[in-house]
Amino acid sequence: MQKWNVGFKIYENGGILMNKYVSLIMDIEKSKSYDINDRNEMQHYIDKCIKNLNSLFGKEMQCEVTFSAGDELQGLFDDVVTALLYFRMLEMLMKPVKIRAGIGIGGWTVKIERGLSTQQDGPAYHKARQAIKEAHSMQLQNVRICSDDDDILANHLINASLPLKRQQIYMQNIVQVLIELLFPFVPVNINLDGYDSVKELIADKFEYRIGSKNRGLYSRKNIAMEQKNLNEIPSALPIYIDGEITDVESAIIKKNTAMIISGILRCSRQNVDSIMRRGNSNKIRELDYVALQYVKKNYGGSRWN
Repeated sequence: MQKWNVGFKIYENGGILMNKYVSLIMDIEKSKSYDINDRNEMQHYIDKCIKNLNSLFGKEMQCEVTFSAGDELQGLFDDVVTALLYFRMLEMLMKPVKIRAGIGIGGWTVKIERGLSTQQDGPAYHKARQAIKEAHSMQLQNVRICSDDDDILANHLINASLPLKRQQIYMQNIVQVLIELLFPFVPVNINLDGYDSVKELIADKFEYRIGSKNRGLYSRKNIAMEQKNLNEIPSALPIYIDGEITDVESAIIKKNTAMIISGILRCSRQNVDSIMRRGNSNKIRELDYVALQYVKKNYGGSRWN
């Protein structure tokens, strides 16, 4: 997984610019409030999630996301957008459990070859730690970027959809995840084959029960999900995050989305349309799309220039 390089560039005048990397640190909100059974289930489910997401985003990672201490996870990325997309997908998969994240952009100065992310160190990790500490004290932001630049606008944009996401109930969240699998926001170098493994998480998610107060949300009613349904999910049609914002609506709203999802969930198209409308699915994607394109345009890759 690790793609080692020297970590600096030398200019003609003899000056040195350290390459920059992106550290992602995540944790679970109020994890100690869950009983031991829920925490065990949560741990096993997160482990499945990160294994699939590591496979999906591997080309843009220096160190895979792994557990560090208790409920904390961390990894090292080449690209800010990829780190955000990783967090974004895990956040949707983990709902109703809430997670937070800090994203730090900076140098990677302590490199342990073939070591885990927890064994590495440098300014990128220090900034990620600072960012997640800030997120702990905020009500309207659950992910923050910390760099040497002014991150105020970026941090507002990447959290703009948070209230809408948190209002979603169970099936609205399921449909949101399915839309992400059908029309994912992706960095240019993503391995789309990895989305086949992420599909399996949908079946796992139907069996995912965390927190006794949330159990009432999990009535399937007339909607069924079986493993064979996952085979009906077509290949992903990517929406690339390249830093260019054109016509947002045409970029994110795709024809026949509700029809495809109704076939997967074995329910009517009208039912899916209602779920999408009440869950603000397209508005969430609009806000996230604009935020991701802004971050790509203004932060670029990580080992930049």
